[in-house]
Formats: sequence, structure tokens, C-alpha cells
Amino acid sequence: MKNKSDLSVRQKNLLFAVVKEYCEFGNTVSSKELKEKYNFVISPATIRGEFANLRDLGYLYQPFTNSSSQPTEKAFKMFISQLLSGLSSTFKQHLELKNEFAKMQKKQENLEKEISRLLAIQTGSVGFAASRDTESVSGVKNLLKGQNLPEMLDFLEKMDHHKQFLLQKNENSENQIMTIFGTDGTENTILPLREGYAIIASKALINNKETVFGILAEPQILGRKKTLQIVNAISKILNEKDEN
Repeated sequence: MKNKSDLSVRQKNLLFAVVKEYCEFGNTVSSKELKEKYNFVISPATIRGEFANLRDLGYLYQPFTNSSSQPTEKAFKMFISQLLSGLSSTFKQHLELKNEFAKMQKKQENLEKEISRLLAIQTGSVGFAASRDTESVSGVKNLLKGQNLPEMLDFLEKMDHHKQFLLQKNENSENQIMTIFGTDGTENTILPLREGYAIIASKALINNKETVFGILAEPQILGRKKTLQIVNAISKILNEKDEN
């Protein structure tokens, strides 16, 4: 039996197009622009009707009357989940990151710091790596580009508390951690925080310590394929390293 919140293929395609535009360009598009850019074989009026349905279901919202519809956190979660389900890094990305880790092996005592730095540089967001005893954060200056600076800084100040949930993978925690399994068996964690930013993270053994690492960013940055590929590739490289 179909749940009333389930989306049709057409609704998903329209929603993902809206989220993609928002992630890539930071703005929304009209029904006419969406039809022309993505070659939808339906009229702008039909698209507007589907937007109304998506708003009723909580995937879109209008900041004010007659404004373009913007994606909600619910929409970002679905979009990111879809990307993760079939995600793989390019050979070039994987090779470049693997070379970076080869250099890092000479700095074993600072490996967490180097991982957080690499994540920040590669994604343009805040990178972090934390074990039960230590934590490292890099790229705080990247927060200046966003619109949720106070909330993000508050999260970083409470990193010691939040990392416990990430390390435990407690899906019933107050922060509603969501674990997603990709088709290749890799595991990533998305932690939506409802203040206009989110975390995507993964885990590995680093220097024989269970460590969670990832990025803190606004949802539209997390929704970029390249950002997810970077986290996914680093997760694979670290876990390959543990197996060897």
C-alpha cells in the first residue's frame, strides 16, 4: 500500500532538479526555467501544481507569497540519500587523495589533524576528525561564507558532546543521526541539525582508535556530488589502510 508521503517518479525528478539548482547556484528557479533547462515534457502549470503537492508533503516551502519554492531539510535528506546510494569517487580523485595519505603517513601523530585539514581544503567547508580522547577541526574560516555562523560555532563548541553520538551510531539520539548504506557497502552518517546546517561523517580506525571524521556545512554544500565523493573516497582509503 502506497504511503501518502511517497513521491511519484515525476515528483522526485522535479524535486531533485530544484535541489540540484539550489546546491549548484544557491537559488531557486521558476517552473518555466525548470521545464526548459531539464526538458520536462509537462507544462509550467503542471509543474506548479506538483510544487504545491510537494509543499503539502513538506519537501518544499515558500518563504513568502508568490516566491519560488525552496527545498526543505526533508528534501535535502532525500536528495543526499539518493546520491550516496550509488556514489563512487572518480579514479583521479581517488589517486590524488591516496597520494595525500601517503604523505600523511609520515605524520602519524597528527593524522587526525591532517584529515580534518584535507577535508576542509577539498570541500570548502569545516573538516573534523574526532576520537573519544581527541578532536581536530579545520577550515573554520569557511564558515564566514555561510549564513548560519552563530549556530555552526555553537555546534563546534559542543563537539565533545556531539562526537559521542557519532561514535556510538545511536540512531535514536536527540540529534536523529541517520545512517545510510551505499550500494558498495560503505557507510556514511548524516546528522541534520535543523538550524540550516548539517554533518556528513564516516568512521575508521586511525592509530588503532575508532575515529569519526567528516564535514560541517550548509545543506546545499553537502548536496554537491563532489563533496560527497570526497568524504566517500577518504572513508574508503582509510578503511583500505586498516585492512592492509
